Amino acid sequence: MRNELSLDANGGATVKLLDASWANYLQHACARLKSAGQRHKSEGAQALVRRLKRTRPSTYDHCVRVARVSRVTGRAFGFDAPRLQQLSATAMMHDIGKILVPESVLSSPRKPSRFEHILLDLHPTFGALLASYFNLPAELRIRTEHHHERWDGRGYPHRLGGTDIPLMARIVQVADTYDAMITKRSYNQPRTHADAVAELRAESGKQFDPRVVEAFLDAYPAGDEIGY
Repeated sequence: MRNELSLDANGGATVKLLDASWANYLQHACARLKSAGQRHKSEGAQALVRRLKRTRPSTYDHCVRVARVSRVTGRAFGFDAPRLQQLSATAMMHDIGKILVPESVLSSPRKPSRFEHILLDLHPTFGALLASYFNLPAELRIRTEHHHERWDGRGYPHRLGGTDIPLMARIVQVADTYDAMITKRSYNQPRTHADAVAELRAESGKQFDPRVVEAFLDAYPAGDEIGY
């Protein structure tokens, strides 16, 4: 149907879109990327990151920063080198689903409309779909898919809570939220490190795993240490 888009990465779930033009856009984009995935199965993650850098440069830069912060936070947890590498990969891939969100939506100078918000909120599901197309390891797909779940179980896409959310996804979520707060966006001004930290503390035990917030604060007691 013209107003539906089937996402076969999650048990054949169907996302119903009210605007046929968006559904057509996503269907064609998925078809192109599925074909590309067949050509790049041996280097799936690298191929996706290269595409993200080429087509969504601001999102790519955000992922680089989130990977840096996640890695330092992971060290505060005592992660060894292999786990730090997995964490960096998770952070670099966490917004890969935004490849399927038009750049005009991502870089809009105004707050997203209700429908654009729906598209943006689908990016973890889109990421899982792309991970399937590009033959990424299941554990990487799962970790990146759940970076918008909440500790209190009120997040998305699957309303997981607590330790049901993979630890690396919980770490990336804190780093992602911090970067979103302190980085200038087209429709809002950046917060200071102190303001961002206050927000993380306020959401500790609600949006965020309290242990991850404390590990982040141990790693970055002062904002200038992050090097933004």
